[in-house]
Amino acid sequence: MQLGFLAIQKKRALILRKTREFFQAKGFLEVETPMFVRLPGMEPYLNPLPFEFSDEKDKKHKGYVITSPEYSLKKLLSMGFPKIFEIARVFRQNESFGGVHNPEFSMIEWYRPRADYRKIMQDTQNLICFLSRVLHKKERFKFNGQIIDLKKPWPKISVKQAFLKFSGINLDKARNLKDFKKQVKISLPKNASWDDVFYTVFLNQIEPNFPKNRPLIVYDYPLPQASLAKRTPRLRSGQESFYAERFELYLGGMEIANCFSELTDAREQEKRLKQEKALRKQLGKDVYEIDKDFIQALKSGLPETGGIALGLDRLEMLLLDIQNINDLLILPAKELFRK
Repeated sequence: MQLGFLAIQKKRALILRKTREFFQAKGFLEVETPMFVRLPGMEPYLNPLPFEFSDEKDKKHKGYVITSPEYSLKKLLSMGFPKIFEIARVFRQNESFGGVHNPEFSMIEWYRPRADYRKIMQDTQNLICFLSRVLHKKERFKFNGQIIDLKKPWPKISVKQAFLKFSGINLDKARNLKDFKKQVKISLPKNASWDDVFYTVFLNQIEPNFPKNRPLIVYDYPLPQASLAKRTPRLRSGQESFYAERFELYLGGMEIANCFSELTDAREQEKRLKQEKALRKQLGKDVYEIDKDFIQALKSGLPETGGIALGLDRLEMLLLDIQNINDLLILPAKELFRK
């Protein structure tokens, strides 16, 4: 589908309006949280953008532009807020200027207290099917020459199943780096960490097998890949699970959403953030203090909650059959910073 640039922006405005209507009809409260924060998230492979400003006394204040509104939204939930959603502008350094990446992009996050990732799976299916009907009058659309069929139920595969099926690796026997490397049959980066091995296998042997004509929910990630997510239930033996209740949604072969059954145990969360802080240091990245207000919010009582972050720009690209984000955005980074 070839759309003029003005037509694209009108369609984007329609998608935003209908997305808001979808959540409002389901009783969600729309909120706005700060774009600038004193402490960012601790994800080892994200690079927050620092900023500095001065108050009325010319005192300098340093902080970061958000990579996600997640911490702020969970703080609201701990205060007793009901179902909430936010459409936010988020920023990440070291992103490509084009393709499916831009340093500044739009994200929608929503959270359901007293729910888990299974309920968010239903929300996500219903939202995207609804938007497809709005734009195309049916639950299927064309993207990059391929018809994507949204017929429910959507296919699902666990990360453990995907690794075994597509790479022959049993993640149950890959809990430490040595055992993981023994099973890998492709070349790995020098001095690869456990995460490096996971990503190398996932990107080269797993992801390319995902269908282009159907959505795919990839669920239950190993704990090292899910620091903010709740563990799956204990094994029958009583042993702690190696997996967490996280899923990612792939649509047209593109990853567009990341969901957790949120971790509500403050002690466990602080432990995992300390591990991520150590990993950031090991990787030579900027190291931040842990957001104690976030930990305190968990201590004060975050209910069992399902939450998700969905990339709105990527969803718009799919629904409007646009292959490069630079053709979607108004003044993308490529245009703003060209010489």
